[in-house]
Amino acid sequence: MNTKKYLESKDGHNIYYECHGAKNNTPVIFLHGGPGSGCSPSSKTFFDKKKWFAVFFDQRGCGLSKPSGEVKNNTVQTLVQDIEMLRNHLGIKRWVVFGGSWGSTLALKYAYENPETVSALVLRGVFLASDKEIDWFLLGLRRFIPKEWDNFVENINSKDCDSFSIINYYHEALFSADKEKALSAAQSWRNWEEAAMRLTYEQEYTEEKKECSTSNRQEEEKILSSMKIHLHYLKNKCFLNNEELINNVSSLKKIPTFIIQGQLDTICPPETAEILQKKMPWAVLNVIKGAGHGAYEKPIRLGLLKALEQLWEKLKNES
Repeated sequence: MNTKKYLESKDGHNIYYECHGAKNNTPVIFLHGGPGSGCSPSSKTFFDKKKWFAVFFDQRGCGLSKPSGEVKNNTVQTLVQDIEMLRNHLGIKRWVVFGGSWGSTLALKYAYENPETVSALVLRGVFLASDKEIDWFLLGLRRFIPKEWDNFVENINSKDCDSFSIINYYHEALFSADKEKALSAAQSWRNWEEAAMRLTYEQEYTEEKKECSTSNRQEEEKILSSMKIHLHYLKNKCFLNNEELINNVSSLKKIPTFIIQGQLDTICPPETAEILQKKMPWAVLNVIKGAGHGAYEKPIRLGLLKALEQLWEKLKNES
């Protein structure tokens, strides 16, 4: 069963989703990163069609969901509602929730609000949306890529700029009526992300570029839409209260959890995954030596596939 469809929310968002595999297989939902990224063809390769009924959806404003780049009624809570809308629409009672980076944030939020619908969690490159994590990405990394950081903040009027000023500058630029300014800001933010990724895994950049077959202008528009969603969430602290996620995971004790974390992850450092595992001692934490943030790095991919195989066997035996 392969379906590509839209599901309309009550507040006017058209959510694009795909289903892969037979309906009677073990259900799993894939939550993409970002915020703002959308699903890619590569994300489908984690799930054996003979074993999984895999559901992929582009979060509000992302990928093929419409309106593209729309931030109205776009919060972590509305995303949780969309996941539930999809589950009910597809007639799924419980499913595995698989999320990496921002997808892990959304997975945890969804799980503790709807624990009865989650059979297991698979999390990669854990992000808890804390100020400390955002400070690391926007400030701490400059020690490793100083020239790239200088380019990143060159238009910000402060020698000692903080995360707040960086986010505010880019948010204002991305939503500017000056289209060229907005496009330039979107590309500048993307350049910073790519520089951080290439510290450990240059191929990640190459793989994602290969999946893009659009014209330069279309690609610019795609990046702008993605970055609008991204900065909308960062400016609003991902619509989460301080330490909200870490304070609520104790309710997930009955949910098997696998955490796959790159030891050299520059975007979401392993410290966060270890903090989470201390709060979720029943979770299996696999820190992959020498690996970074990319889901498609060979050792990260193998770790995810192994976790999925173990879960599939466990859930099959329980059914």
